[in-house]
Amino acid sequence: MKQQIYKALLMRYQAQMEESLVRIDALMKAEVVPGHSDLVGEIDKHLGRVASAKEKMATIRHYYGNNGASSP
Repeated sequence: MKQQIYKALLMRYQAQMEESLVRIDALMKAEVVPGHSDLVGEIDKHLGRVASAKEKMATIRHYYGNNGASSP
């Protein structure tokens, strides 16, 4: 069960990263519906989400990457 939760969390964080990166790409290429007056702010928001997901992935790998051998 622990391994399934570990994998599910990694997949969740990876998906969050991918979604935000796709949105950043769309914003950078202006492939979005007009109305985003604060493009820099939107990109910054999504970069924050990428950084957060990446940090969470690193944290879970650090503490639970060896089949839960390490404990917090």
